[in-house]
Amino acid sequence: MQKVMWAWGEMTITDKTRKLLWGRSGSHCAFCRSELIMDATPQDNESVVGEECHIISGKPNGPRYNPEFPIDEIDSYPNLILLCRIHHKIIDDQPETFTTDILRQLKANHERYVKETLELASSHESLSMAKSIEAKFLKVKSSMPELVAGMKNDLTKEGNNFIRELFIISNQWTLNVANPCFVYYFEEHENLQGKIHILENYGFVIDVTPTPTSVKKYRLTEEFVELLLIS
Repeated sequence: MQKVMWAWGEMTITDKTRKLLWGRSGSHCAFCRSELIMDATPQDNESVVGEECHIISGKPNGPRYNPEFPIDEIDSYPNLILLCRIHHKIIDDQPETFTTDILRQLKANHERYVKETLELASSHESLSMAKSIEAKFLKVKSSMPELVAGMKNDLTKEGNNFIRELFIISNQWTLNVANPCFVYYFEEHENLQGKIHILENYGFVIDVTPTPTSVKKYRLTEEFVELLLIS
């Protein structure tokens, strides 16, 4: 925990406060938005160039000092702003220009910018992932149309909407199972095992065969079921 010395005693910025400040600031300066962690080089480790700055100083002769401000809140999260070294010096050298209210607004604007930027990036990532999954499904649908159509048909039959387990067997075998399931036969689908393996590789089915000697048993993923039903 970082320790800060005031004239009348020792104050601290807690680890939790520091994590909040760096996390919500995105490790960027709230003023110029420059990155505050420099990458490591082949010769040296990373360099941290950011500074945890006080909006209201705890020292009577410090910038923006307010004698009515509680001493125990000097190192609190609301009274800290993350800046690069240059802008730390600027705001403290020019306290009449960079007042308490201006710095608080600067901090709020920057943290909102970081939050909105991350949310937008997450939204784009989710959209990209959805498009990737859809592209995989279209590829599967194109390469094994009969099997995909059969699965969709089975799911849409009355009473089948909650069935997720399927077996692949020969029509010469007898299958005794207690719970409702789908069954697909090697004789009706060329290279059925290979097709199921492709579905497994794409994450559309999960192998839940209990033992190596058991009949092959799979579970449809909810993602695959949804794609089947809307296709």
